[in-house]
Amino acid sequence: MMTYREMTDNVLRRAKEYEEKRRRRRNMLLAALPVVCVCLAAAALLWRGSAVSEQTPDAALSGQPQVVQPSGGEEMKGASAHGGGISIPAIELPEPREGVAYDMIGLVVYKGGIYTQAESYYGEEAEAMQSLVGERLGRASGSIDEWSTQDEYAEEFASTYEGDVYSVKGYDEDFRLCVCQYIESDGGRMRWIQFLERMNGIELTCGADLFEDRLRIGGRISSVQYQSHEDWNMGRNAFYDLEDMQALEPFLAELDAGEFENLWLTDRDFYRSGANAHLYLRLEDGTTVELRLAEGGYAGYQHLGWYFVKMPGAAFDAVFEACR
Repeated sequence: MMTYREMTDNVLRRAKEYEEKRRRRRNMLLAALPVVCVCLAAAALLWRGSAVSEQTPDAALSGQPQVVQPSGGEEMKGASAHGGGISIPAIELPEPREGVAYDMIGLVVYKGGIYTQAESYYGEEAEAMQSLVGERLGRASGSIDEWSTQDEYAEEFASTYEGDVYSVKGYDEDFRLCVCQYIESDGGRMRWIQFLERMNGIELTCGADLFEDRLRIGGRISSVQYQSHEDWNMGRNAFYDLEDMQALEPFLAELDAGEFENLWLTDRDFYRSGANAHLYLRLEDGTTVELRLAEGGYAGYQHLGWYFVKMPGAAFDAVFEACR
């Protein structure tokens, strides 16, 4: 049985390897995971099944941990799509399945909520963002691994990390927390700030519920870049400044007003068809919000997987074409 320190070192090593792959994709955003869209997820973990036919696309090339989708025509438990928005189910412990191997990602339990691995910032980026680190809330136990039981998941500050957990200044505690560490790198010790976000057990009606109420992008965008889907998918470090900044304001207005849809319930070929592009909104506090744009007028927060805002029309088309 591994010690807490050994488990933490293992998680940090895996996180660092993953983030290094993501750094090749972009120089401003380090992202983690298309978050909880399905029933097969641990009460404090998201998992990947190696023998499941339906997966978020581009997994092999992007190196992203994938959320398992139900197979055999199952519906996503609790993930309703209804008039006026969507309900994202709370994470649940998956039932063991023969022939399926699972991997876990970073998480922490706080006030009964499951906060999963989101953006990571290293080195100079992390040092510049130190002012965002807020009140110390407690200490992550590092007690969670692949063999943890449901009872262990229910403990306050149960986590895959071992270290102090903080609030993030400017963001609500029921949405975003962070863990701060120093990790070993080739150049010595390097600061690492890991954001964790609660994106399950919530309801989203329109885009503003996420992009304004939680991410608070309005009036705080300092720069915008984009990347083609091919470059994103192949991990190429190819980013371009958005030239048509006048098109951004009506786009953001439509993004906030548009309703969320659960595309897993309505179009399971969504990720396999149509063109995509990636838009990066750098905020004044140094954080970055990655949007995935899909042909037909869909915009999604990269960590939300199958949940997209539907926003067809000229405002979307202008930005989408500028990003390709």
